[in-house]
Amino acid sequence: MYSFYMRIILIYFLIIGTLFADNHILEQENFEAWQFTCVDEQSQKVCDLRELVIDPNTEEVVSYLSITINPDNLTQMQIAFPHAVSLKQPVSLQIDEKDPLELNYAYCNQNACFVAEIIGENFVNFFKAGNQIIIKVLLLDNREATISYNLSGFTAGYNKLYSSVAN
Repeated sequence: MYSFYMRIILIYFLIIGTLFADNHILEQENFEAWQFTCVDEQSQKVCDLRELVIDPNTEEVVSYLSITINPDNLTQMQIAFPHAVSLKQPVSLQIDEKDPLELNYAYCNQNACFVAEIIGENFVNFFKAGNQIIIKVLLLDNREATISYNLSGFTAGYNKLYSSVAN
C-alpha cells in the first residue's frame, strides 16, 4: 500500500509540474523515446532531455531520467524514483551488456528520491551507442525492481539539447 501511495505522489508531481510548465514551454520536440523541452523559468531558458518509464499494468510513471547541460557546459543526469526505495543500497545502472555502475542517491524531496550525477563525454557516448539502460533498485520490502530506459532517439535528442545551450 505504501508503494501505491508513493507512485501516486510521484505521478502527481510529474503531472502538476508538466501542467505548470506548459504555460512556459518555449520549445518541445520528441526524439523517439526521449522528449526535449525548453521552458521559461524565472526569465531563463531551461532545457532538458527526458524519458519517462511507465508501468504497463497501471500506466503510472515509476521513474524518469533527465539530462541537462549546466552553466559550466557539463552534462548532468538525474534519475527519479518513488520513496519506496532503500536509500542504503546503491542503484545499479547498466548500459546494454557493459559492466554495471553503482550510483548513490543524492537527495529526496516530498515527491521522489533522486540520483544526480555530472556525467562525462565518455558516459554520454555510451548512451549514444547503447540500446537500453537497465537500472536495478532495492525496494523497502527487499524486493529488487528493474527499470529499463530505451535509448532510441537519445543521440538526436542530446544533440538538440547540447545545441540549445549555444543559443
